[in-house]
Amino acid sequence: MAANLAMTGILEKMTGKDKDYRYMATSDLLNELNKDSFKADSDLEIKLSNIIIQQLDDAAGDVSGLAVKCLAPLVKKVSEARVVEMANKLCDKLLNGKDQHRDIASIALKTIVAEVATPSLAQSILVAVTPQLIKGINGPGPSTEIKCECLDILCDVLHKFGNLMAADHELLLCALLPQLNSNQASVRKKTVSCIASLASSLSDDLLAKATIEVVRNLRNRGRKSELTRTNIQMIGALR
Repeated sequence: MAANLAMTGILEKMTGKDKDYRYMATSDLLNELNKDSFKADSDLEIKLSNIIIQQLDDAAGDVSGLAVKCLAPLVKKVSEARVVEMANKLCDKLLNGKDQHRDIASIALKTIVAEVATPSLAQSILVAVTPQLIKGINGPGPSTEIKCECLDILCDVLHKFGNLMAADHELLLCALLPQLNSNQASVRKKTVSCIASLASSLSDDLLAKATIEVVRNLRNRGRKSELTRTNIQMIGALR
């Protein structure tokens, strides 16, 4: 009971007007979450996940930075459904939120991906975020910045869970290969890294498909030299 009262006090201070109080309360929450003895019932889980996601948008950078740090222990202390809900909210911030909140949403999503430790949670997270990352990479609307953030996160996802994503390999490849011809060097560079991470778990047929597409790009003599260099790098990464 005392622990619940203390947590209620922390959560109240986290939403206060005073930046210093919000910082200290978020620091107190981080300390609580890192305790082995910390337990949360379903009501507290909802409050914690909502307030931390809200805190990521805090105007004070030191407060939002602490909120990101809270995510790592929180992922281990709440239900899988709550983790998936947070991942979905972060994807929405990344794709549809304000520009100034995009970087922190990206870091937060990477934090969640890094902390996923069970196969069942991994599968749930993949089902939730993969279609949204593909939309951010291959959709008609996203800016270069959104594409780059989505490619960065997808690279982390593929590096950690590529073998669990066989059902999506062809879809991912179809989204990524066109980005090798992007006019933006940053998009092309991150795409090479993504496809390289994907390649290690691709079937022989899909690996052949990727290689044929890149070779076709190289045979286009009217292609800009920088695009040719990207596709040469891609061939090296696929070997």
